Amino acid sequence: MPRAPSLLAKIPWYIRLVKPPHRLHSMKNSYTILADGSAIQKPILDERSYRFLKLNNNLHVLAIHDPAADRSGAALDVHVGSFADKKYGVPGLAHFCEHLLFMGTAKYPEENEYSSYLSKHSGHSNAYTAAEHTNYYFEVGSDHLEGALDRFAQFFISPLFSTSCKDREIRAVDSENKKNLQNDLWRMYQLDKLTSNPEHPYNGFSTGNFTTLNDEPVSRGVNVRDVLLQFYKEQYSANIMSLVILGKESLDDLTEWAITKFSDVPDNSLPRPSYDGQLIYGPEQMGKLTKAKPIMVANKLEMSFLLPSDMEEHWKSKPAQYFSHLLGHESKGSLLYYLKSLNWVNELSAGNMKVCQGCSLFMVELELTPEGLSNWEAIVVHLFEYLKMAKGTDPQHWLWKEISDMSKIDFRFRQKAGTSSTVSKISNSLYKFTEDYHIPPENLLDYTILQDFDPAEITKYGSYLVPSNFRMTLSSQSLDGLTEKEKWYGTEYSFDDIPSSLMEKLKQVSSNEGLHLPVPNTFIPEDFTVHGEKSSTPLRHPYLITDNSKFETWFKKDDTFRVPKGYINLTIHAPPLGDSVKTAVMGTLLCELFDDELSDLKYYASIVGLSSSMFQYRDAFSMKFGGYNDKLPVLLKEVLSKLINFEPLKDRFEPIKYKVAKELVNAGFDTPYSQIGGHFLQLVNEKTYTDIEKQQAIESLTFDEISEFAKSTLWSKGVFVQSLIHGNFEYSTAAQVDKLIKDICAPLDAIADLKEEVNNIVKFQSHKFEIGEQARYELDLPDPNNVNSCIEYFVQIGQLKNENNKLRVLTDLLCVILHEPCFNQLRTKEQLGYVVFSGYRLNRSYFGLRILIQSERPCEYLEFRIEKFLEKFRTKHLGEALSEEAFAKFKQALKMKKLTKLKNLHDECSAYWNHINDGYYDFEQKQNDVDILETITKEEFLTFFTEYIALDTKSKSATVAVCLKSQKDPEFSESKNLSTAIHNYIYENDYDLNSDVLDKIIEQKEHNLETIAKEILQKLKDSGAVQDPNSFEQQFIKQVLERSKLPTPAVYHKGRLYTLDVQFKQEHTLGGRPTAVTELEKFHIPREEAHL
Repeated sequence: MPRAPSLLAKIPWYIRLVKPPHRLHSMKNSYTILADGSAIQKPILDERSYRFLKLNNNLHVLAIHDPAADRSGAALDVHVGSFADKKYGVPGLAHFCEHLLFMGTAKYPEENEYSSYLSKHSGHSNAYTAAEHTNYYFEVGSDHLEGALDRFAQFFISPLFSTSCKDREIRAVDSENKKNLQNDLWRMYQLDKLTSNPEHPYNGFSTGNFTTLNDEPVSRGVNVRDVLLQFYKEQYSANIMSLVILGKESLDDLTEWAITKFSDVPDNSLPRPSYDGQLIYGPEQMGKLTKAKPIMVANKLEMSFLLPSDMEEHWKSKPAQYFSHLLGHESKGSLLYYLKSLNWVNELSAGNMKVCQGCSLFMVELELTPEGLSNWEAIVVHLFEYLKMAKGTDPQHWLWKEISDMSKIDFRFRQKAGTSSTVSKISNSLYKFTEDYHIPPENLLDYTILQDFDPAEITKYGSYLVPSNFRMTLSSQSLDGLTEKEKWYGTEYSFDDIPSSLMEKLKQVSSNEGLHLPVPNTFIPEDFTVHGEKSSTPLRHPYLITDNSKFETWFKKDDTFRVPKGYINLTIHAPPLGDSVKTAVMGTLLCELFDDELSDLKYYASIVGLSSSMFQYRDAFSMKFGGYNDKLPVLLKEVLSKLINFEPLKDRFEPIKYKVAKELVNAGFDTPYSQIGGHFLQLVNEKTYTDIEKQQAIESLTFDEISEFAKSTLWSKGVFVQSLIHGNFEYSTAAQVDKLIKDICAPLDAIADLKEEVNNIVKFQSHKFEIGEQARYELDLPDPNNVNSCIEYFVQIGQLKNENNKLRVLTDLLCVILHEPCFNQLRTKEQLGYVVFSGYRLNRSYFGLRILIQSERPCEYLEFRIEKFLEKFRTKHLGEALSEEAFAKFKQALKMKKLTKLKNLHDECSAYWNHINDGYYDFEQKQNDVDILETITKEEFLTFFTEYIALDTKSKSATVAVCLKSQKDPEFSESKNLSTAIHNYIYENDYDLNSDVLDKIIEQKEHNLETIAKEILQKLKDSGAVQDPNSFEQQFIKQVLERSKLPTPAVYHKGRLYTLDVQFKQEHTLGGRPTAVTELEKFHIPREEAHL
């Protein structure tokens, strides 16, 4: 039957071609475009489009349209930070504002509304406070950007800053500060600020703690919330804010959202930070030597030269880069190479650092050996000898050109970064492109390029690198006579003039023939041809081009990113490396000695975008080469051929041994949450060793032993070489690289004749927990002064094998559903600590759920609260709260997470390499997981939770708590314990009483339990929550009293206690070696596709 003509067909073509006007056209008076479209210079690979505009409230906005975005996001940078604290007399105020801003707005009053929305849509958020900036950012699934933006915008329009949140976030800031108390970076930074110009806001304490945000204001009769409201009103203004929005929507849509959602941000016409020409150091703070005692074993010398400029006006010539390049060089003739030859220094870094508007520092930092510590004055002399040489000739154009050429190449082929890092980074620098600053808005992406050779500016910059314009810090645990103690971190120090005898030497340094300029770089890439075409259906796995008992070589030609770069990764299995703790340590030492010997070669490669790294990995050396593919095979050949025949140098053994031993000791002084994951894996994985065992092994190690090991033992049992050649390579090139690896390794035997035998030797396992088992592994934190403990609570759910794939996806889904409630309850409401994390955890053989907390509370209390949360999670979050609609949203969030596209070639290579190294070769796991996810029902999920997680019904899982215990006894006041017990009682008994209301009752009743009980009872009676008032009051008082005096029930510690990993491993069997999820023959490259 003929169809009737459509209405559309009757409309003249010239009318049909005219699109209806976008709503943005009616808003044209609401914004001004500063740069748009092709005017903004961008990398040739960048498919995004940009629009830089200013709203009528003077908020600057960069809209980024990414047609391929599966993750969207935004960031708002406020050009005010901790330097503003000084005006208000409350150290940490800007940081406190950053914390409290997230806790509810007039439009969205629930304090976790924002985080809950993001969690349900595969998103996350964060923020940071710097000296002159406070930066807020988020990312979310690309279909949910508008809802997230609406919530985000309200923080800068109508934040609540509620009283109860105020108290909790003061404790959160205090916990964050305590996290850093034993961190040398924070300690030395604070010490530098202490000894700076007292008139400059740099001289202050920026983090804040309970003392500065509560005790001191209270003692002065000051309500810190009132000060915070004043700070927000006076310091937050649209005209000093920069917003970046990235999404898949059109630039017009993104612009419209910016206008409709952010035009109500108040504009108070505030000036940007300015310090009336004051610098962070005055004349009386220069020429000074600070000596300090660090927490970690380290000997460091840091020299700072003061510049009365932030260098932003020199964005085209960047004179600092000339000196950073020279002083940071590692080739023969460089300062580092020379000092290494004296065995005085192991590492050196140099560069310009902007401190604030109008001020920057050129910094040189050296890591000294014990011998170098004894000769620190001579090291300073050699630094000035190098500066004399570098400044003794006119600036060299060829040197500048090498730096400039690489900056242009790197920009031209810059690849896409992740959403949150992109928006946060750009928003932080967007002010530089506004009307009042130096850089045209068209250059907001390419301003990093070194454009102009300006010898005069280079010479002028060098004029500041003189003895009269520097100060220095020397830090070591062996320093004596440090009579001063810094207020906030307790660092022991002294602050004196640099010795006059040294200053005299520096004024008249002589020439040193061992120091000279580097030679021209032969690694600069020349061929940028991109091979092949971008595919609409990219291959999801690499091909296997060699597969035998000695070599396993994988190849994947880039069909997605179209960049002239590549990666070549190798794992060279050598069984003796896994024989014992001593051979493992010798492997680590050999890596460091080898890296040290190749420093000249590797540095020349690194400054032209070629990277090379090596570390010991189980029974193997893991090597990674990356960068512009033109010269990558050349670098591989140079490095690999030297490794196979490597003989360590005796004169570098002691300095490198000291470096490795120091790092092993210092590992125990890292933040507890950074350590605990390593302790967990070391406990459950076979052939792993504690840092203490490694320290003991390295102490007695001699050069003769390691030399003999390298010469006679290392390769004695043969090798198995796995490699991945990935990126802008033709198959013919990959085959040549494969042959190169085989030729270099030809003198070495295979580990075994059959691949199956090899797998049984090189694939390591994890120890398994029996179903129903509960275990504890307790360690004392090595740092005796760290107040924080840390727990990782792990629920082992299943073994990594094909038949458990659905179980694994269910675990992943649980982690998505549990993530936000866990953080909200344990971190935000219970204030257990600044660091609270939950998520998916796997080892070599098993997977499960983990919850990690770092806290001043003891580990047994943390375990109690984790289990109480899991107990209440079922009733509070999996009952009526988990509707079919909500469950579908969580599934969709996990799906979006699984299907998130890899952003660049490096990320893709890492993903493939991880699948090869873990022994499962599950390259298509994410897509397969999504297929499984689609079949999962809410009923299946609830059954899974009942059988594996719920404390009273689980029958198919096991639990281990890894506890890193502080050596300091926790100190909590009676009122704090009482308040905590009251909150916990209300939560555990499912009473619906707002935390704000509860805190107000506790405070008003001055922590008198009986009057508190009556007030709470009245509130609950009014809501109909209590049927038997007498019983409630008796039970409430009884249980709260008991819990306030004994916060942790007697049943904890739970499970079998282990304090030695050896004991644990003796009592637990191994769970099975990783096996490929499919036969590797599937990946053999077909002859007809060899050209790929």
